[in-house]
Amino acid sequence: MKAGGGVPGLWMVRALCLTAAGVLAAGCTGGAADRAPAAQRPVTPSAEPSSPQARPSPVPAVHSEGRTRVLEYGDLVVRATPESSGVRTEIEVTNTHERNTTYSVRISIADGEGWTAYNRFWLQDVPPGETGRDAAVIGSKDMGPVPKVPKIYVDEFTPIVDQR
Repeated sequence: MKAGGGVPGLWMVRALCLTAAGVLAAGCTGGAADRAPAAQRPVTPSAEPSSPQARPSPVPAVHSEGRTRVLEYGDLVVRATPESSGVRTEIEVTNTHERNTTYSVRISIADGEGWTAYNRFWLQDVPPGETGRDAAVIGSKDMGPVPKVPKIYVDEFTPIVDQR
């Protein structure tokens, strides 16, 4: 065996492996999924997530209204009020789109010391210019003492605008 040369043909095997990996990667990312015949494509409802680039990210603002903590985050308002059984959480979303919109919203409530609970809200078919509302008690006293000053986190806020 020559010094520095290794096994003859080893470089060829490496080159073929790299070429095969490149072809596979190009097939996965080059729009291959879009090339399936229309009959084989899954049926998609007439609603699609709105473009995240459509509007700038909102800036959260938090304040208190008595025992209730309020988070304003763009079109979303979240109110968290401690109760004996958990944190009563109310959400409101104003639809600023031109069509009916469904919202998927995941909210976490925490105390900053280990107590954390979450809930997913679905506000369906909110008409343009209207406000959708929902409420739930998040967490429980079984998790430990309910936060007296709840911290509110928006884990997900996804508007799905009706395309019809």
